[in-house]
This record gives sequence, C-alpha cells and structure tokens, in this order.
Amino acid sequence: MVPSPAVSPEKPIFPGCLAWILENQHDDGSWGLQYSVHGGRDPTLMKDALSSTLACILALKRWDTGDHHVRSALAFMERNSGSLLDSSLQAPIGFDVVFPSMVQTCTQDFRLNLPLDGAHVDAMIRNRDVALTGADRTVGRDAYLAYVSEGIGGFQGLARGNAMRFQRKNGSILNSPSATAAAVIHGHDDALSLGYLRSVLRTTTAGIPAVHPHEIQARLCLIDTVESLGIDRHFREEIELALDEIHRCWRQGEEEIFLDATTCAMAFRMLRLNGYPVSSEVRFWSDTLEGYLKDERAVLELHKAARITCLHDGEASILGRQQLWTAQFLKQLALDHHHCRDNIYKI
Repeated sequence: MVPSPAVSPEKPIFPGCLAWILENQHDDGSWGLQYSVHGGRDPTLMKDALSSTLACILALKRWDTGDHHVRSALAFMERNSGSLLDSSLQAPIGFDVVFPSMVQTCTQDFRLNLPLDGAHVDAMIRNRDVALTGADRTVGRDAYLAYVSEGIGGFQGLARGNAMRFQRKNGSILNSPSATAAAVIHGHDDALSLGYLRSVLRTTTAGIPAVHPHEIQARLCLIDTVESLGIDRHFREEIELALDEIHRCWRQGEEEIFLDATTCAMAFRMLRLNGYPVSSEVRFWSDTLEGYLKDERAVLELHKAARITCLHDGEASILGRQQLWTAQFLKQLALDHHHCRDNIYKI
C-alpha cells in the first residue's frame, strides 16, 4: 500500500510485494497461514486467513490490478464469513481494530460490496470505536495503539504522534512491518522507516512477517528445544557460538532483547544456565505491549526466568516477586481454561 513518491503516487514503492500477492493466492481464494503441516486447513487460523485475504484485496484494489484474484477472494470471504462470529478461534493481535477498519476502507474508498453481514460489521465498528476512545492511557495501551495504528482511520490524532514514540533504532514501530508501513503512508517517510521496510524485504521470501526481526528469539527457541530433548551435547559448539553472540547483544543492550519481554526472559534464563554473567532485569510488565495484552507465553517465560538461582539478596527479592505474580497469573489462566473447557489444568 506504500506509494512511490519518487516515481508516481499511483505506483507502489515495493512492486515486488504486489507481484507476490498475485503469485501466492491459495486455490480457495485466500491468503495467509491457513494450512497445517499436513496440507489441510487449520480451522483455528480462519480469522488470520480472513484478515490476510482482506488486506490483499485492499492492496489489489489500491493498485487497480488482479480483478480475478479479488473475485476469488471475495468468494472465499463469503463462504467463511461465519468465522468472524466464532470467539473460540484464534485472532491476530489487533484483529478487532484492524479488520473493521479494512472493511470501512473497502466500502468507502473503493466502493467494494463485501459479502459480510451488515449488522455484524456495524457492531465490530462500534466495538472498535469504544476500544479506541477508552480512558486508559497506560504506556502499555499506547504501545498497543501504536502496534495497531494501521487500523486507526487516517492515522489521526493519538495514533499519529503516539506511534512515533515507539520507533526503534532500526526505524520500525515496535518491530512491526505493518505499523511502520502505516507510518510511511501517512507522512512519516523518513529514511530510517523506509530502510527498515527494505531490510524486511531483503530477509524474507515467504511473505511479510508480523514481527521483524526475531532472529535472537528464534535462536533461543532452537537452543531451548535442543536442550529439552537432551541432545545438546551433540551441538555444544554451535550452541556456544550462538550464546556468545546473544551475550554480546545483551551487553550492548540490543533492543531486540530488552524491548521484548519474552526474548529478554529467555535470554536471561539460558545465558545464566550456561554460565554467562548476566544480571536480572526489572520488567515493568504493565508498561509493555505484552503486559497490556496479557501475553501468556511471555508470562510463562518470565516465570521460568524467575526460578533461576539468585546470585545475591537483591536479585532474590526481584526474582521472588516476579515468580510470585507470574505463578498467580498462570494459576488464574489455568482456572479460566478449566471453566471454558471443563478440563483440569495444573501448573
């Protein structure tokens, strides 16, 4: 959706992305992560498929191409529109804000008649407006609004000034390609932001990820899996090389570690367990995007990190408090799952 002012505002600045959309539509008319490793549809990801498909429709309409693709995509949305009402399905972060905004853009800017129930769409738009006008002004909520700023009409008001508060050294808004692209579209076309978007395209070949970069977290997950399987002795050299690099990033205060609660907790735990001299970091949970979203995986990683052996009394106090509240959070989560699924979970 990002125009190319140097060539023409009617031309995309990243034509390769448009070509990718035209070349990668699924046989059923959709785009997105909708297939399992066995080749069949994963029904829990239907909302992601609907959101990705609508985003691709918007891009094709914006650049006036792919009429056949659009017709096929609309047919897919019509067949699966009932999934929008299913609260049991997983939804991408910000779905309740971004999806109704994309619907509005389709109907108002492109006069496109979407095969969706009008009453339900109106309800989604009302719920979005209520969510965006809430009185809660925590740092965590502001981070969330910046993360979903692509879904805030016209990048107006709070979204415009708020999003740029969360611009990182690599030029991104919270490492989100979509939020960064929204900033560029609506006037924040600085060299850092464009450089970030170009770096994303250079390093990805299978579509644009929701978060970039995440190399450090991916390495940590791989090491954690290998160690959990008990086969780490076969890969000690590779593990040490990876941990040396992660420790260097830790010492340099890399944003990819310290501005992501999950990555920070995993890095602390695995570096400490492998003998690296790292100190515990105080995370102001409520002041983070993960805290606002009550990210379950991040809390679990924080809980694991809090159980690491302490080096001194001050660290014991910090980690002890963290272990206490994360345990309470996870126990409440288990109770919630018990009520919803009528199963018993134990932490």
